[in-house]
Order: sequence, then structure tokens, then C-alpha cells
Amino acid sequence: MISTPSPRGTSAALTLALLLAACGGGGGGSTPAPTPAPPPPAPTVSTTGADPCTGSNAYGLTTLAGELVGKQAAAAVVGCTGAIVAPEWTQTAGPAVALLSAKSQVIHFEPAVAGTYGFRVRFTDPSGTARTEDLTVAVTAPAQAVRAVVRNHQAVRMGGKISLRAWAPTGESVNSVSWVQTAGPTVSLQNVDPLAKQFVAPEVARDTVLRFRATVTTANGASDSHEALVLVERHVQASASDANAVWGGDHISRVYAYRASSPYASALVRCTYDSAQSDRALCPLSQLPFLAQDVAAGQIPTVEQVMDRVIVSHDWLGENFEQFLRTNDTRGDFRRMLMSTTAIVLGAHVRPSFYYAGTGAIYLDADNFWLTPEQRDTIDEAPDYRAGFGNSLSYYGLWRYAKDNRGYLAYFDPQRRVTRTQADLLADAGWLMYHELTHALDFMPPGQYAGLNPSLSAWGNIAPRFSARQLVSDLVSSAYPLTSTEMKGLGQVKFQGVTATATQNAYTADQVAGFFSADLATDEYAYSTSREDVAMSVEEMLMSRRLGVQRDVAMVPRNGETIQTSNVRWGQRGRVGDPRIKPRVRQAASLVVPWLPSTEVDALPAPVQMRVGESWSSNLNLSPVRPAEANDRRQALSAAEQWQLRKMMERQQVHEHPKRLPAH
Repeated sequence: MISTPSPRGTSAALTLALLLAACGGGGGGSTPAPTPAPPPPAPTVSTTGADPCTGSNAYGLTTLAGELVGKQAAAAVVGCTGAIVAPEWTQTAGPAVALLSAKSQVIHFEPAVAGTYGFRVRFTDPSGTARTEDLTVAVTAPAQAVRAVVRNHQAVRMGGKISLRAWAPTGESVNSVSWVQTAGPTVSLQNVDPLAKQFVAPEVARDTVLRFRATVTTANGASDSHEALVLVERHVQASASDANAVWGGDHISRVYAYRASSPYASALVRCTYDSAQSDRALCPLSQLPFLAQDVAAGQIPTVEQVMDRVIVSHDWLGENFEQFLRTNDTRGDFRRMLMSTTAIVLGAHVRPSFYYAGTGAIYLDADNFWLTPEQRDTIDEAPDYRAGFGNSLSYYGLWRYAKDNRGYLAYFDPQRRVTRTQADLLADAGWLMYHELTHALDFMPPGQYAGLNPSLSAWGNIAPRFSARQLVSDLVSSAYPLTSTEMKGLGQVKFQGVTATATQNAYTADQVAGFFSADLATDEYAYSTSREDVAMSVEEMLMSRRLGVQRDVAMVPRNGETIQTSNVRWGQRGRVGDPRIKPRVRQAASLVVPWLPSTEVDALPAPVQMRVGESWSSNLNLSPVRPAEANDRRQALSAAEQWQLRKMMERQQVHEHPKRLPAH
């Protein structure tokens, strides 16, 4: 149990919301009159989801109605006349629960036992006044077995993508899920999969509560319902037409400095992920320097120095990232590579992951860093917007990572509530870190650290070399150019959204295999930009030499069969070890990861050819097999294979953010 204070104006009613006037005698240090009048009773939000903002209230509090054991409960602080700033929740009473969104306007928790749960929220109200408010949530035992749970109650800024997922926690097979919106401006619910929906948060005049009810029907005919609460924050993003806005047209979610004690805490968000940023007033390095500027020459940054640069949407992201570095960065590669960044943004609404030279920061999708199912619940499931590019083409270009003839990326069914290990985290995030940090080192290689000008911004220091075409990727593409015009054209279709021509749509898998195999790229994504070319090469080299993991690439026809069972027309494992490709990899590595000896590139194993005519699935095991064994593998896809296929298609396109660079 947690000791209970004496909160002002709380109630143990089953359903509770406090409506708080801006000038009312709440927290925040307001001084009561010598003989105060009795306060008016706190109104209660009805089960129909009454608006917590009534009259002239500056802010309000609200919860869900009828909270039950085994179902997610929620509470929210709502800005009625303006923005709520820096909310922070703590638990004050009841059986202890984890508050994974404690620095959001909405908290959620899943009570295991009945009881009264008390919470306190501190925040700055729309008038700029510091406030402290308390509320309680009464949870009772359900009258029947819980067969429906909806996760996750959350807050999102308007224009952001939101996903909600229904569960049958008893493990029963779900026959159907029906969704109904019960409160708030109507939104269009789109399918993520049979159990999950997504939508775009609508434009609102003030913070607005949306409510949704999911009814789950199991295979044996039993049904149950659960309601979800989504708070849409009134936050105006920079317009795409604003030529001076760093983030014009982008959705910037709420984030904060993970370490409040960091010497850069006040600058981190302002200088790297603020919708109000102007490229005419970028932060100079004197305010937010590259990590390299805090590290003595020849030294490796400490984990503490890295964590002082971390920005998060949830505290668990910072905790997991720190654990990731301490467990998986024993050679210091990640920390050395991070020296070319000003900050690391880890966000539940960051998708795709990207590096941005305008701020010198990297932005990483939280989906790569969850360890527990509860952490995973807080992450938006909306797919990368580029997942449909190239759908008119007649072939698939496939990729995966393999180790010891097994797939390296593991499948974790979201319905099974699986906890991951640090080894799983390395598999899911290691390749991404190598890739995004190679981008950072392309724009700011170690050879440039000594000449940094602290009076200029990160971009101000990068721009002269960018204009002179002296980035690492420029030098590599000049010395070892990619020559296939056909692949360059297909790269624009698949990764930049250019409409395919009739000729491109007619290319067969065999033709594309011929174009690709004769050139020097390690992956199709290299034809997106020269920046991706270098990032793919270094990523694959590091995965091979540091983790013993090799990348597979293949071309298969898009012929109505499933991708996994389509015949491979050409494919290789470990293409980065091709003797024709090694010289360009060696040049790139010598500039972006100069602490690695050149023998690392020399030691890359020669590529292994896939068996033409066999399926992508059967080619996972490239050990010699009898033809009959290969044929036996051509079977229906498992759920895990379907997931891996979807992730493969999405992740081929998650690296580059199509942002313009600031003027220079």
C-alpha cells in the first residue's frame, strides 16, 4: 500500500472528474481567505463522457466510468482555455501500479485488484500558474470474466496518428471486434489488423476527449466491451507553407529531456524537436554542442554523457536506451558514433526513424526499444506512410538479416504479452543504430571535430561541406559510382514515391536482378540517395563484423503467390563482401568509423548465392539441402512469417526522412 495524503476535493465515487476553475482554491500555492466559504461540490462526469471543460474552467480532470479489475483504467488533465505544460503524475493511494505515461496528460494502468487508487498531478495551467491536483479512481471486481481489454488510453496532439488495440485476455480465440466512437468529434477508424484500429487526431479548438468502445466476441460466442479514452491536445504545428519553419508540415509530438539534471535539459527540445523552431534561429553549438565536443580527444563518451542528450516521450524509453548501451555497447561503437549527434530523440510517435542534419540529432522509433508488453502498449502502431510505394511493379526486392541460417529478427505476437530480452533489443535496434549513426557521421565525420565553430549551429558547421559536395557519401559516390540507370529510376519509385512508368512496371524479377547484381550497391535502398548508399554499406559491414549477422537480398516475381513462397530469381547473403564492393566500403568505413582497422573490411566473407527456383523461405537455410527438402518448405505462411514479411517491407523504407535542409 501507498500512504494516503489528504487530497483536497477528492471523492471515492465509482466515477469521478473534478472540474477546476483557474482561480479556484486548488494547488499551486493559492492562499485561502481567512474565513473561506465552503467549496462547491465537485461535479461528476457521467458515464456518457460529459465534457470536463464547462463554463470558464481553465482546466479539468476526467476518468473513465465503471473501472473494473483486469481492464485498463485512465485519468486525464485537460486544458480548457489553453495548453497544459509539463504534467507529471504520481500515485498517492491504493495498490501500487506502474504509470508508464506519467509525464503525459493521460495516465493509464491495469488494476489487478479492487480498491481505491489515488493520484496527484502537477502541471502548469493555461494561465502559467503551477497547479497540484488530486483524484481517486474506484475499481471494482467484474461480475463476469473479462473478455475485452482495450489498450492504450493516451494523449496525442491534433494531427497525430493514434492506434487502439483490443484483447481477449483469457486467451480465447477472437471471432470479431466491433468499434464505436462514443464521444468527441467523429474520426475515421481504419484497420491496422482485425483487432486494432487507427485514426488521425482531429483538429480541435481546445483539448478534447474522444472515447471509443470495443466489443469483443470470442469464438464460443461470449462477448464483452471496454472503453478507451484518447485526449487530443490543442497544439498548432508549423504549416508546410512556412518556408522558415524547421518542422513545417510535420507532426511534432510531446517530448521532454530524459534527465532533468542534464546541463542541456533546457535546450534539448527547443533546439531539436520543437514545432516552433525556425531555421533562421537554429541553436548554436555553444548552446547544444555535438557530443564530441564534450569528450577529450581519443576518448570514448561515457553512458552518462550520452544520456544527458536523450529526449523521450516516455521515461521507459530512456531507461531501456541506457540499459541497451550498458549491455550491448561493450566495444564502444555506438557511443563513438553518437559523438556526431547533438541529441537522441526517442518517441512513441516517431515513424520513420531518421537523422536530420538541420539539428544534428537522430530521431528513433520507440518500436525498436520496448522490453515489456506494457511498454509496447504505449507505442503507436500506425505504419510508415511509404509502405505502399512501388506496389505497381512486377517484382519484389526482399531483404532480411540472418545468423546461423536463421532469421535474426524475432516475431512477438502483440496478443501474447511477451517480454523481450536485451539480445532481442540488440537485434531490433542494433541495425537501426548503425544505419542512422552512419548518416550522422556522413555529415559530420570524426575528422571534422577539431574545426567545429561553437558560434554556428550544427547545420552552420555542416553546410559548407554539404554545398561543396564533400560529405563522405559524395566522396564515395564520386570514386565508386553506382551506374545502373534502371535501378536509380526504380529507387525513386520505391523509396521517394515517384510514379512508375509503363516500362518500369513491366520489368521482370530476372531483369531487375540483372540490373542490380552487375552494379556495386549492397541493397536496393542504396538507389534512394547517395546518403542511403553509404549508410546501407556501413550498416551491413558492421552487422557482419560486430554481430556476426549477414544481410540477405533477393529478387522475386510479384505474381499472385505469397512473397515467401515466390521463387527467388536471384539472391545473395553477405553481398557487402563482394570483392568489387569492398573498396567502396573500405573508403566509407575509413572516414565514418576510423577506429576500426581496415582489416575488418578485408575479413568480410564472400557472398553466398541463393538457390534460384526455390522460395525465399527455403533460402533462409543456405546449407546444402536435397531438392525434396526444399519443396517441403513451400507451405502456408505462419503468423510469424507474415509479421516478418510486413516488417521487412516497412523497414526497407524507414531510414530517410524527406525533410528539406535549412537555407545556407
